[in-house]
Amino acid sequence: MVRHYNFGVEIEAVAKPYGGAESFSNVDWYRQLAQKLRNRGIQAVHDDNSRYSKHPEYYGGKWFVTRDGSLKRERPLVCMEVVSPKLNTQMHLATTLADFWEAMRVHFNPQKDVSCGGHVHVTPMSLNSKFSFRSLRRIAFATIVYQDYVAAILPQARRENKYCVPNSRSLDSGLNDTLNLFGGQLSGAALQKIAAEIKSKTSETELWFYMQGNRYVLWNFQNIFPNPKTGRCTGTVEFRGGNQFLNTKGTLAWVAFVLGFVTLASQEDLLNKFTAGAYVGAGDDKFGKSVEEWWKRIRRAARKSRLSRYLPEEHAKMKSR
Repeated sequence: MVRHYNFGVEIEAVAKPYGGAESFSNVDWYRQLAQKLRNRGIQAVHDDNSRYSKHPEYYGGKWFVTRDGSLKRERPLVCMEVVSPKLNTQMHLATTLADFWEAMRVHFNPQKDVSCGGHVHVTPMSLNSKFSFRSLRRIAFATIVYQDYVAAILPQARRENKYCVPNSRSLDSGLNDTLNLFGGQLSGAALQKIAAEIKSKTSETELWFYMQGNRYVLWNFQNIFPNPKTGRCTGTVEFRGGNQFLNTKGTLAWVAFVLGFVTLASQEDLLNKFTAGAYVGAGDDKFGKSVEEWWKRIRRAARKSRLSRYLPEEHAKMKSR
């Protein structure tokens, strides 16, 4: 059975313009990139930096070139975040993303920078493009059970980045409070209690408060309910731990991982099937083998969205994607 998704990507970039042009402002460079995208038939707009903008283009159909508040570099480098419109797995994704990276490289040489990461937002392709609450609870529990597994595919810079901390270490979250009862360590017993607490949640808002104290976590559930100020709701689950996106291959690899992960979480339903003795953590002698088996399941799950070919056979290679 094919399982399709809507998704969006956020690409943090530190780029070196060809030829310098130090007299150009950031807005000038944002405008240039947006124009190069439009030249390729890709709808795009740029941020004029006149006011704070919270990625409005995810709700529309255009790429959005904007600032990134966490990135600051001296000239001639230009810092930016590029937010895609809503894409989906029925599109010719390799072509779409290749066109983006081609446009980026007309003016810029993207720099490898450990401060940069890639974010992936995902919703199912359904009548309302929202995860059911049952699926959200399954996904939330899987992110905790497989916390060490996900860490095994992340480069060190992402594991230590303050903007994508593991949910279990998110202060002021119900999850963190629960783990503190177990010395702050994941274990079979701790996960059984966490499963019971997640099952007790009756709304998206309750689940969000339980999973995180702010949005700077590895798996962000902040968008699963309407924003109290704007009333808008994308319904997305966001993965914030992706390695820096520098090309089509790397971007597709992290998209494929996220979609494979949420598919596997829904299929396995560990929330209702987990047993304490089944947990294998990073300190266990069986952990290496367990990660290998998990990665095979991730790749099989990604086949349902026809994206498994973008995932490397060896999980460790994700660190350099």
